[in-house]
Amino acid sequence: MPKIARSIEQAREKTPAAFYWHLGDFRAGGHPDRDFALLNGGADNYHKRAWDDFLARQVAPIEAHTQVFLGIGNHELVFPWWGHGEFREKFGKWLIQEPIRTQQVADRSRKIIRDEHHIDYHFVKNGADFIYMDNSDAYAFTPEYLLHPAFTPDQLQWLQGVLEADAADPAIRAIVVGMHAALPGSSASNHAMDDTCHGRRSGQTAYDMLYKAQRLGEPAEKRKRVYVLASHAHDYQENIFEKGHPGKVLPGWIIGNAGAAQHTRTIRYGYLLFEVHPDGTLKGSFREVTRDSPPAASTGAERELTDFCYSGNTEPPHRMRDVNCGEPAGR
Repeated sequence: MPKIARSIEQAREKTPAAFYWHLGDFRAGGHPDRDFALLNGGADNYHKRAWDDFLARQVAPIEAHTQVFLGIGNHELVFPWWGHGEFREKFGKWLIQEPIRTQQVADRSRKIIRDEHHIDYHFVKNGADFIYMDNSDAYAFTPEYLLHPAFTPDQLQWLQGVLEADAADPAIRAIVVGMHAALPGSSASNHAMDDTCHGRRSGQTAYDMLYKAQRLGEPAEKRKRVYVLASHAHDYQENIFEKGHPGKVLPGWIIGNAGAAQHTRTIRYGYLLFEVHPDGTLKGSFREVTRDSPPAASTGAERELTDFCYSGNTEPPHRMRDVNCGEPAGR
C-alpha cells in the first residue's frame, strides 16, 4: 500500500486521482499479518492494534494526497471482537464524509432507505454514481452461512431505489458498483458470491438489476453505462462476466492486489486506475508496483518484508464449493 500511495502521488500531474476506493480486507484478522509483526517488532495485541496500524501504514500515505473511501470485506468480521458495529466505530469518519453524507440526506428525502446492519453507501462525482454494496456476510440468513457473501432483501430494495433515481437523473451518465466479493458467474466464481444458494440468488438478482439499468432510457446514447468492481480474490482479472453471462455481459474487474496473499503463482501488486470520460465511459488500466518501486526498504525488517512479499506471499487457490441450487449461477 505505501508503494501504491507513492505511485498515485507521482502520477498526480498527468493522471490526478479524485479518490482511492478500498474494497475491503484491511488485515488478515485470523492471524497476524507478516508486515504487522515485522514492522512492529512482534504481534503483541494484534487484534487491538491491527485496524489502527492499517490506518497509519496503509490509509494515511494515500490520504495525504487523495481522498479515501472504505468498503468492508469478510476479513473485517473473522475475529470475534470484530463486526459491523466495531467497523462503524473505527471507520465511521470515512462512512459519513462528503459526498456520502449529503447523498444520504438526499436519499432519505426520496425514501431510499438503507439496510442499517450493512455498510452500503453511494456518492456522485463528475456524472458517475459510485455505489458500495456490502456482501461481507450473509447476516440475514442463518449462522451456517455467516461470512459467505450475500445480499439481504433490504439491500436489494435499496439498490433498486438508487438505480431508479439514477435512471431519472440525466446528469448521471455512469453507474459504478463496488463490492467485496464478485457477483455470481464471474471468472472468480471459486471465491465469490457463488459459495451458497443465498449468495447466488441474491447476487444474480443484483446482476439482473444492473444489467437492466444500463439499458433503460432512450435514445441509446442517453443510457447509463454500468461497471462492476470487486476484490475478495487476491489477483487481477478483467472482463470477469464474459463467460458466465453470455448475452448479458457487464464490464467487470477483480482487483485484489494491494498486499494480501496472492491466489496465483505470479505475484503482482498494484491498483486499477480509471479514467472517466464525459459520455460516462470508463477506461481502466492496471498500474503495477514492483520490488523496485519507491519507497525502497531501508531497514532490515523492511528488506525482509519486501523479500517475502515478492517471493513467498502466496496461498493455494480456493476450490469451487459444490452447491446445487437448482439453477445456474449465471443466465
